[in-house]
Amino acid sequence: MIRALYISENALMDQQTGVDTISNNIANLNTVGYKKSRTLFADLLYQNVKSATTTTDPEQVGLGSKLDATDMILTQGDLVPTEKQTDVAIEGNGFFTFLDPESKNGGFLFSRAGDFSFDADYNLVNPDGYKVVGWLSEPSSTGEGFKLPTDPTTGLPVGNVQPINLTNYQTVPAVASTYIRFKANLNSGSSVKEYKPADADKNFDILFDSNGDSLNVQDGDNFQVSFDNGKTWHTYEYDSDGNVSDGAEGFTTLGDLVNLFNQDMKADGVNATATIENGSIKITNNDSTNDLVIRVRPTSEDPNFPNPKENQKLTTIITNLNQLIPPGGEASTQQVNVASHVIESYFYDSTGEKHKIDITFEKIGVNKWSYNITMPDNDGTVENGTGTITFDADGGLSKDTKSPTITVNLKNGAPPVNLLINFWNTDSGSYEGNQYSGLTQFALPSDTSFQDYDGAPSGELRKVNIDFEGNIVGIYSNGHSYTLAKLAISKFINPGGFERVGNSMFKLTPNVDKPNVLASNGYIGVANQGGRGSVLSAHLEMSNVNLTTEFTDLLMYQRSFQANSRGVLTADDILQTAIQLKR
Repeated sequence: MIRALYISENALMDQQTGVDTISNNIANLNTVGYKKSRTLFADLLYQNVKSATTTTDPEQVGLGSKLDATDMILTQGDLVPTEKQTDVAIEGNGFFTFLDPESKNGGFLFSRAGDFSFDADYNLVNPDGYKVVGWLSEPSSTGEGFKLPTDPTTGLPVGNVQPINLTNYQTVPAVASTYIRFKANLNSGSSVKEYKPADADKNFDILFDSNGDSLNVQDGDNFQVSFDNGKTWHTYEYDSDGNVSDGAEGFTTLGDLVNLFNQDMKADGVNATATIENGSIKITNNDSTNDLVIRVRPTSEDPNFPNPKENQKLTTIITNLNQLIPPGGEASTQQVNVASHVIESYFYDSTGEKHKIDITFEKIGVNKWSYNITMPDNDGTVENGTGTITFDADGGLSKDTKSPTITVNLKNGAPPVNLLINFWNTDSGSYEGNQYSGLTQFALPSDTSFQDYDGAPSGELRKVNIDFEGNIVGIYSNGHSYTLAKLAISKFINPGGFERVGNSMFKLTPNVDKPNVLASNGYIGVANQGGRGSVLSAHLEMSNVNLTTEFTDLLMYQRSFQANSRGVLTADDILQTAIQLKR
C-alpha cells in the first residue's frame, strides 16, 4: 500500500505539471510569436514478480508514471495584418536573429516575433531592446545611393551579420547623371503628325506639306515659273540622278531651287530676291516703283516642252507665288516640312540640379535621320551633340550605330556632365543582338514609349519598407529608393531543442543542429533560401495556441488528477484497515 501511495502521489505531481503547461499556453494566447508547449508522460520501471517462461507470461507490477518531456509545437501561428511597416512575420520556416546582449563572444538569440521598430540610435530592435541582425549595404560604386554586397555566383549577401543600424543611411548625396536611354519610333510613313519647317539642305523627296502628307516628289517632276508676267518661262525639274529634260533646270534641295530662282530673276532683269523663311520660299520685290508679277503653271500647258510630268502637290506648293507683288512687297510658297521627333528628357549635375535636354531627330534622307541635342532652357551648351543615324529596310537601327557621349557645359558652375545618349536602350549602349531594342523606324506615329536616366539630387530618408526577401528598403525625399540592409533568417534541423529564455526568445542548445553548423553559424541565411520562408511586412505572427484544444486537455488533466487522488484515498483506507486488524 505504501507503493500505491507514492505512485499516486507522483502522478498527482505530474498532472499538476500538465496543468501548469496548459496555463502557460493560455496565458500566452495573445503573445506575438509564442509557440505552445505540451506535456508528455512515460511509465516507470516495472517490478518483476515472476519471470516469463516458455508457457507463461511475466508477472510485473508497475511503479507509476513519470514526466517524460515538455516540448514545443512549432506550427505556424495566424498572420494578422498591422499598420506598421516594420512589423514583420515569417511565412514558413525560420527565425529572426538577434544579438545576445549577455554573450561575450557575439552569440545570438532567436524569435518568431517580428514586432520591430527603430530606436533613438537608429537600431532595429524588438520591444525589449534586442538588436536585430543582418547585412548592411555599402555606398554604391557609382556614387548613387547604396548597394548590398552579394556573391556574384549565388546572389547571397557576403560578410558577417551585424546589428542593423541606419545611422549612416539618413541622407544620400547628389549624383550626376551618366546616361539617357530610351525606346522610340521615328515615323517612316507617307503621313506624319510631327514635322518642322524644312531647311535649305533638305531634299525634296523627303518633304511634307502643311498637313503632314508627303509631297512624294520623283525624278522628272517639273513645273514652270515666269518672273515677268509670262514673257519668259523657266522650267524647274527635280533631279536626283543628273538626268534633266532638255530645256529644264535641275534641283534637288530647297536651297537649290532658291538659287535657281535668284539666278533666273537676275537674268530676266527682275529686281527681286528669293530666300528661305520658315520652310517657305519667299520672294521680295526690291523694285521701288514697279510691280512684280509671278506666274506658275504645270509643264503640260507648254506645248513646246518635251517631257511634261506634273506633281500636283509640288505645283500647288509653288502656285502660292502666282500673284502680283507690289514694290517692296513679298510673296511666299506654301510651307514645306521634314518629319521630326523630339525626345524631351532630363539629367542631373553633381550638385543635384535637374536640367532639361532635347534630342531632336529630323529625316534627311531615305532611312536616314539627323539628331541635334540642345539645352532648351539655355542653361548650358552641348559638345558632340550632332550626328546622323541610319536604319535598314526593315526599320531596324543599323548594327554599326554608335551611341554618342556628349559633354554638357553648365552655366551654374557645376562641373561638365558627360552623358551617354543610348540609342540602343541596352546596358552597353551598343548593338546586343536586337536591332529593335531602342530606336526604330516604322510607318507608325513617332513616339517615345520609354525613357530613363540615372543621377539624383540629394535626399533624406523618409520611410522604410521591408520586402518579402527581407530587404530593408529606404525611400528618400528625392524619390529614389535603395536597399539599406537585409534581415538574417536562421533555420535549424531541430528547433524544438531550443531553450526558452523569455521575451519570446530562444537560445541555442547542442541539440538544435550539428556541431559544425553551430560552430560556423551555418544556420544563418536569408529568406526564400534553403527552405526558409518569406518575410511578410505589416504583419505579425500570433501564438499558435488553440484555446479549444487547451480547454479539452485541461479537463483531461483535471479528471486524471481527481482519479489519482482517489488512489491516495483508497491506499490510505486500506492501510487504516490493516492497522485496525491489530486492535
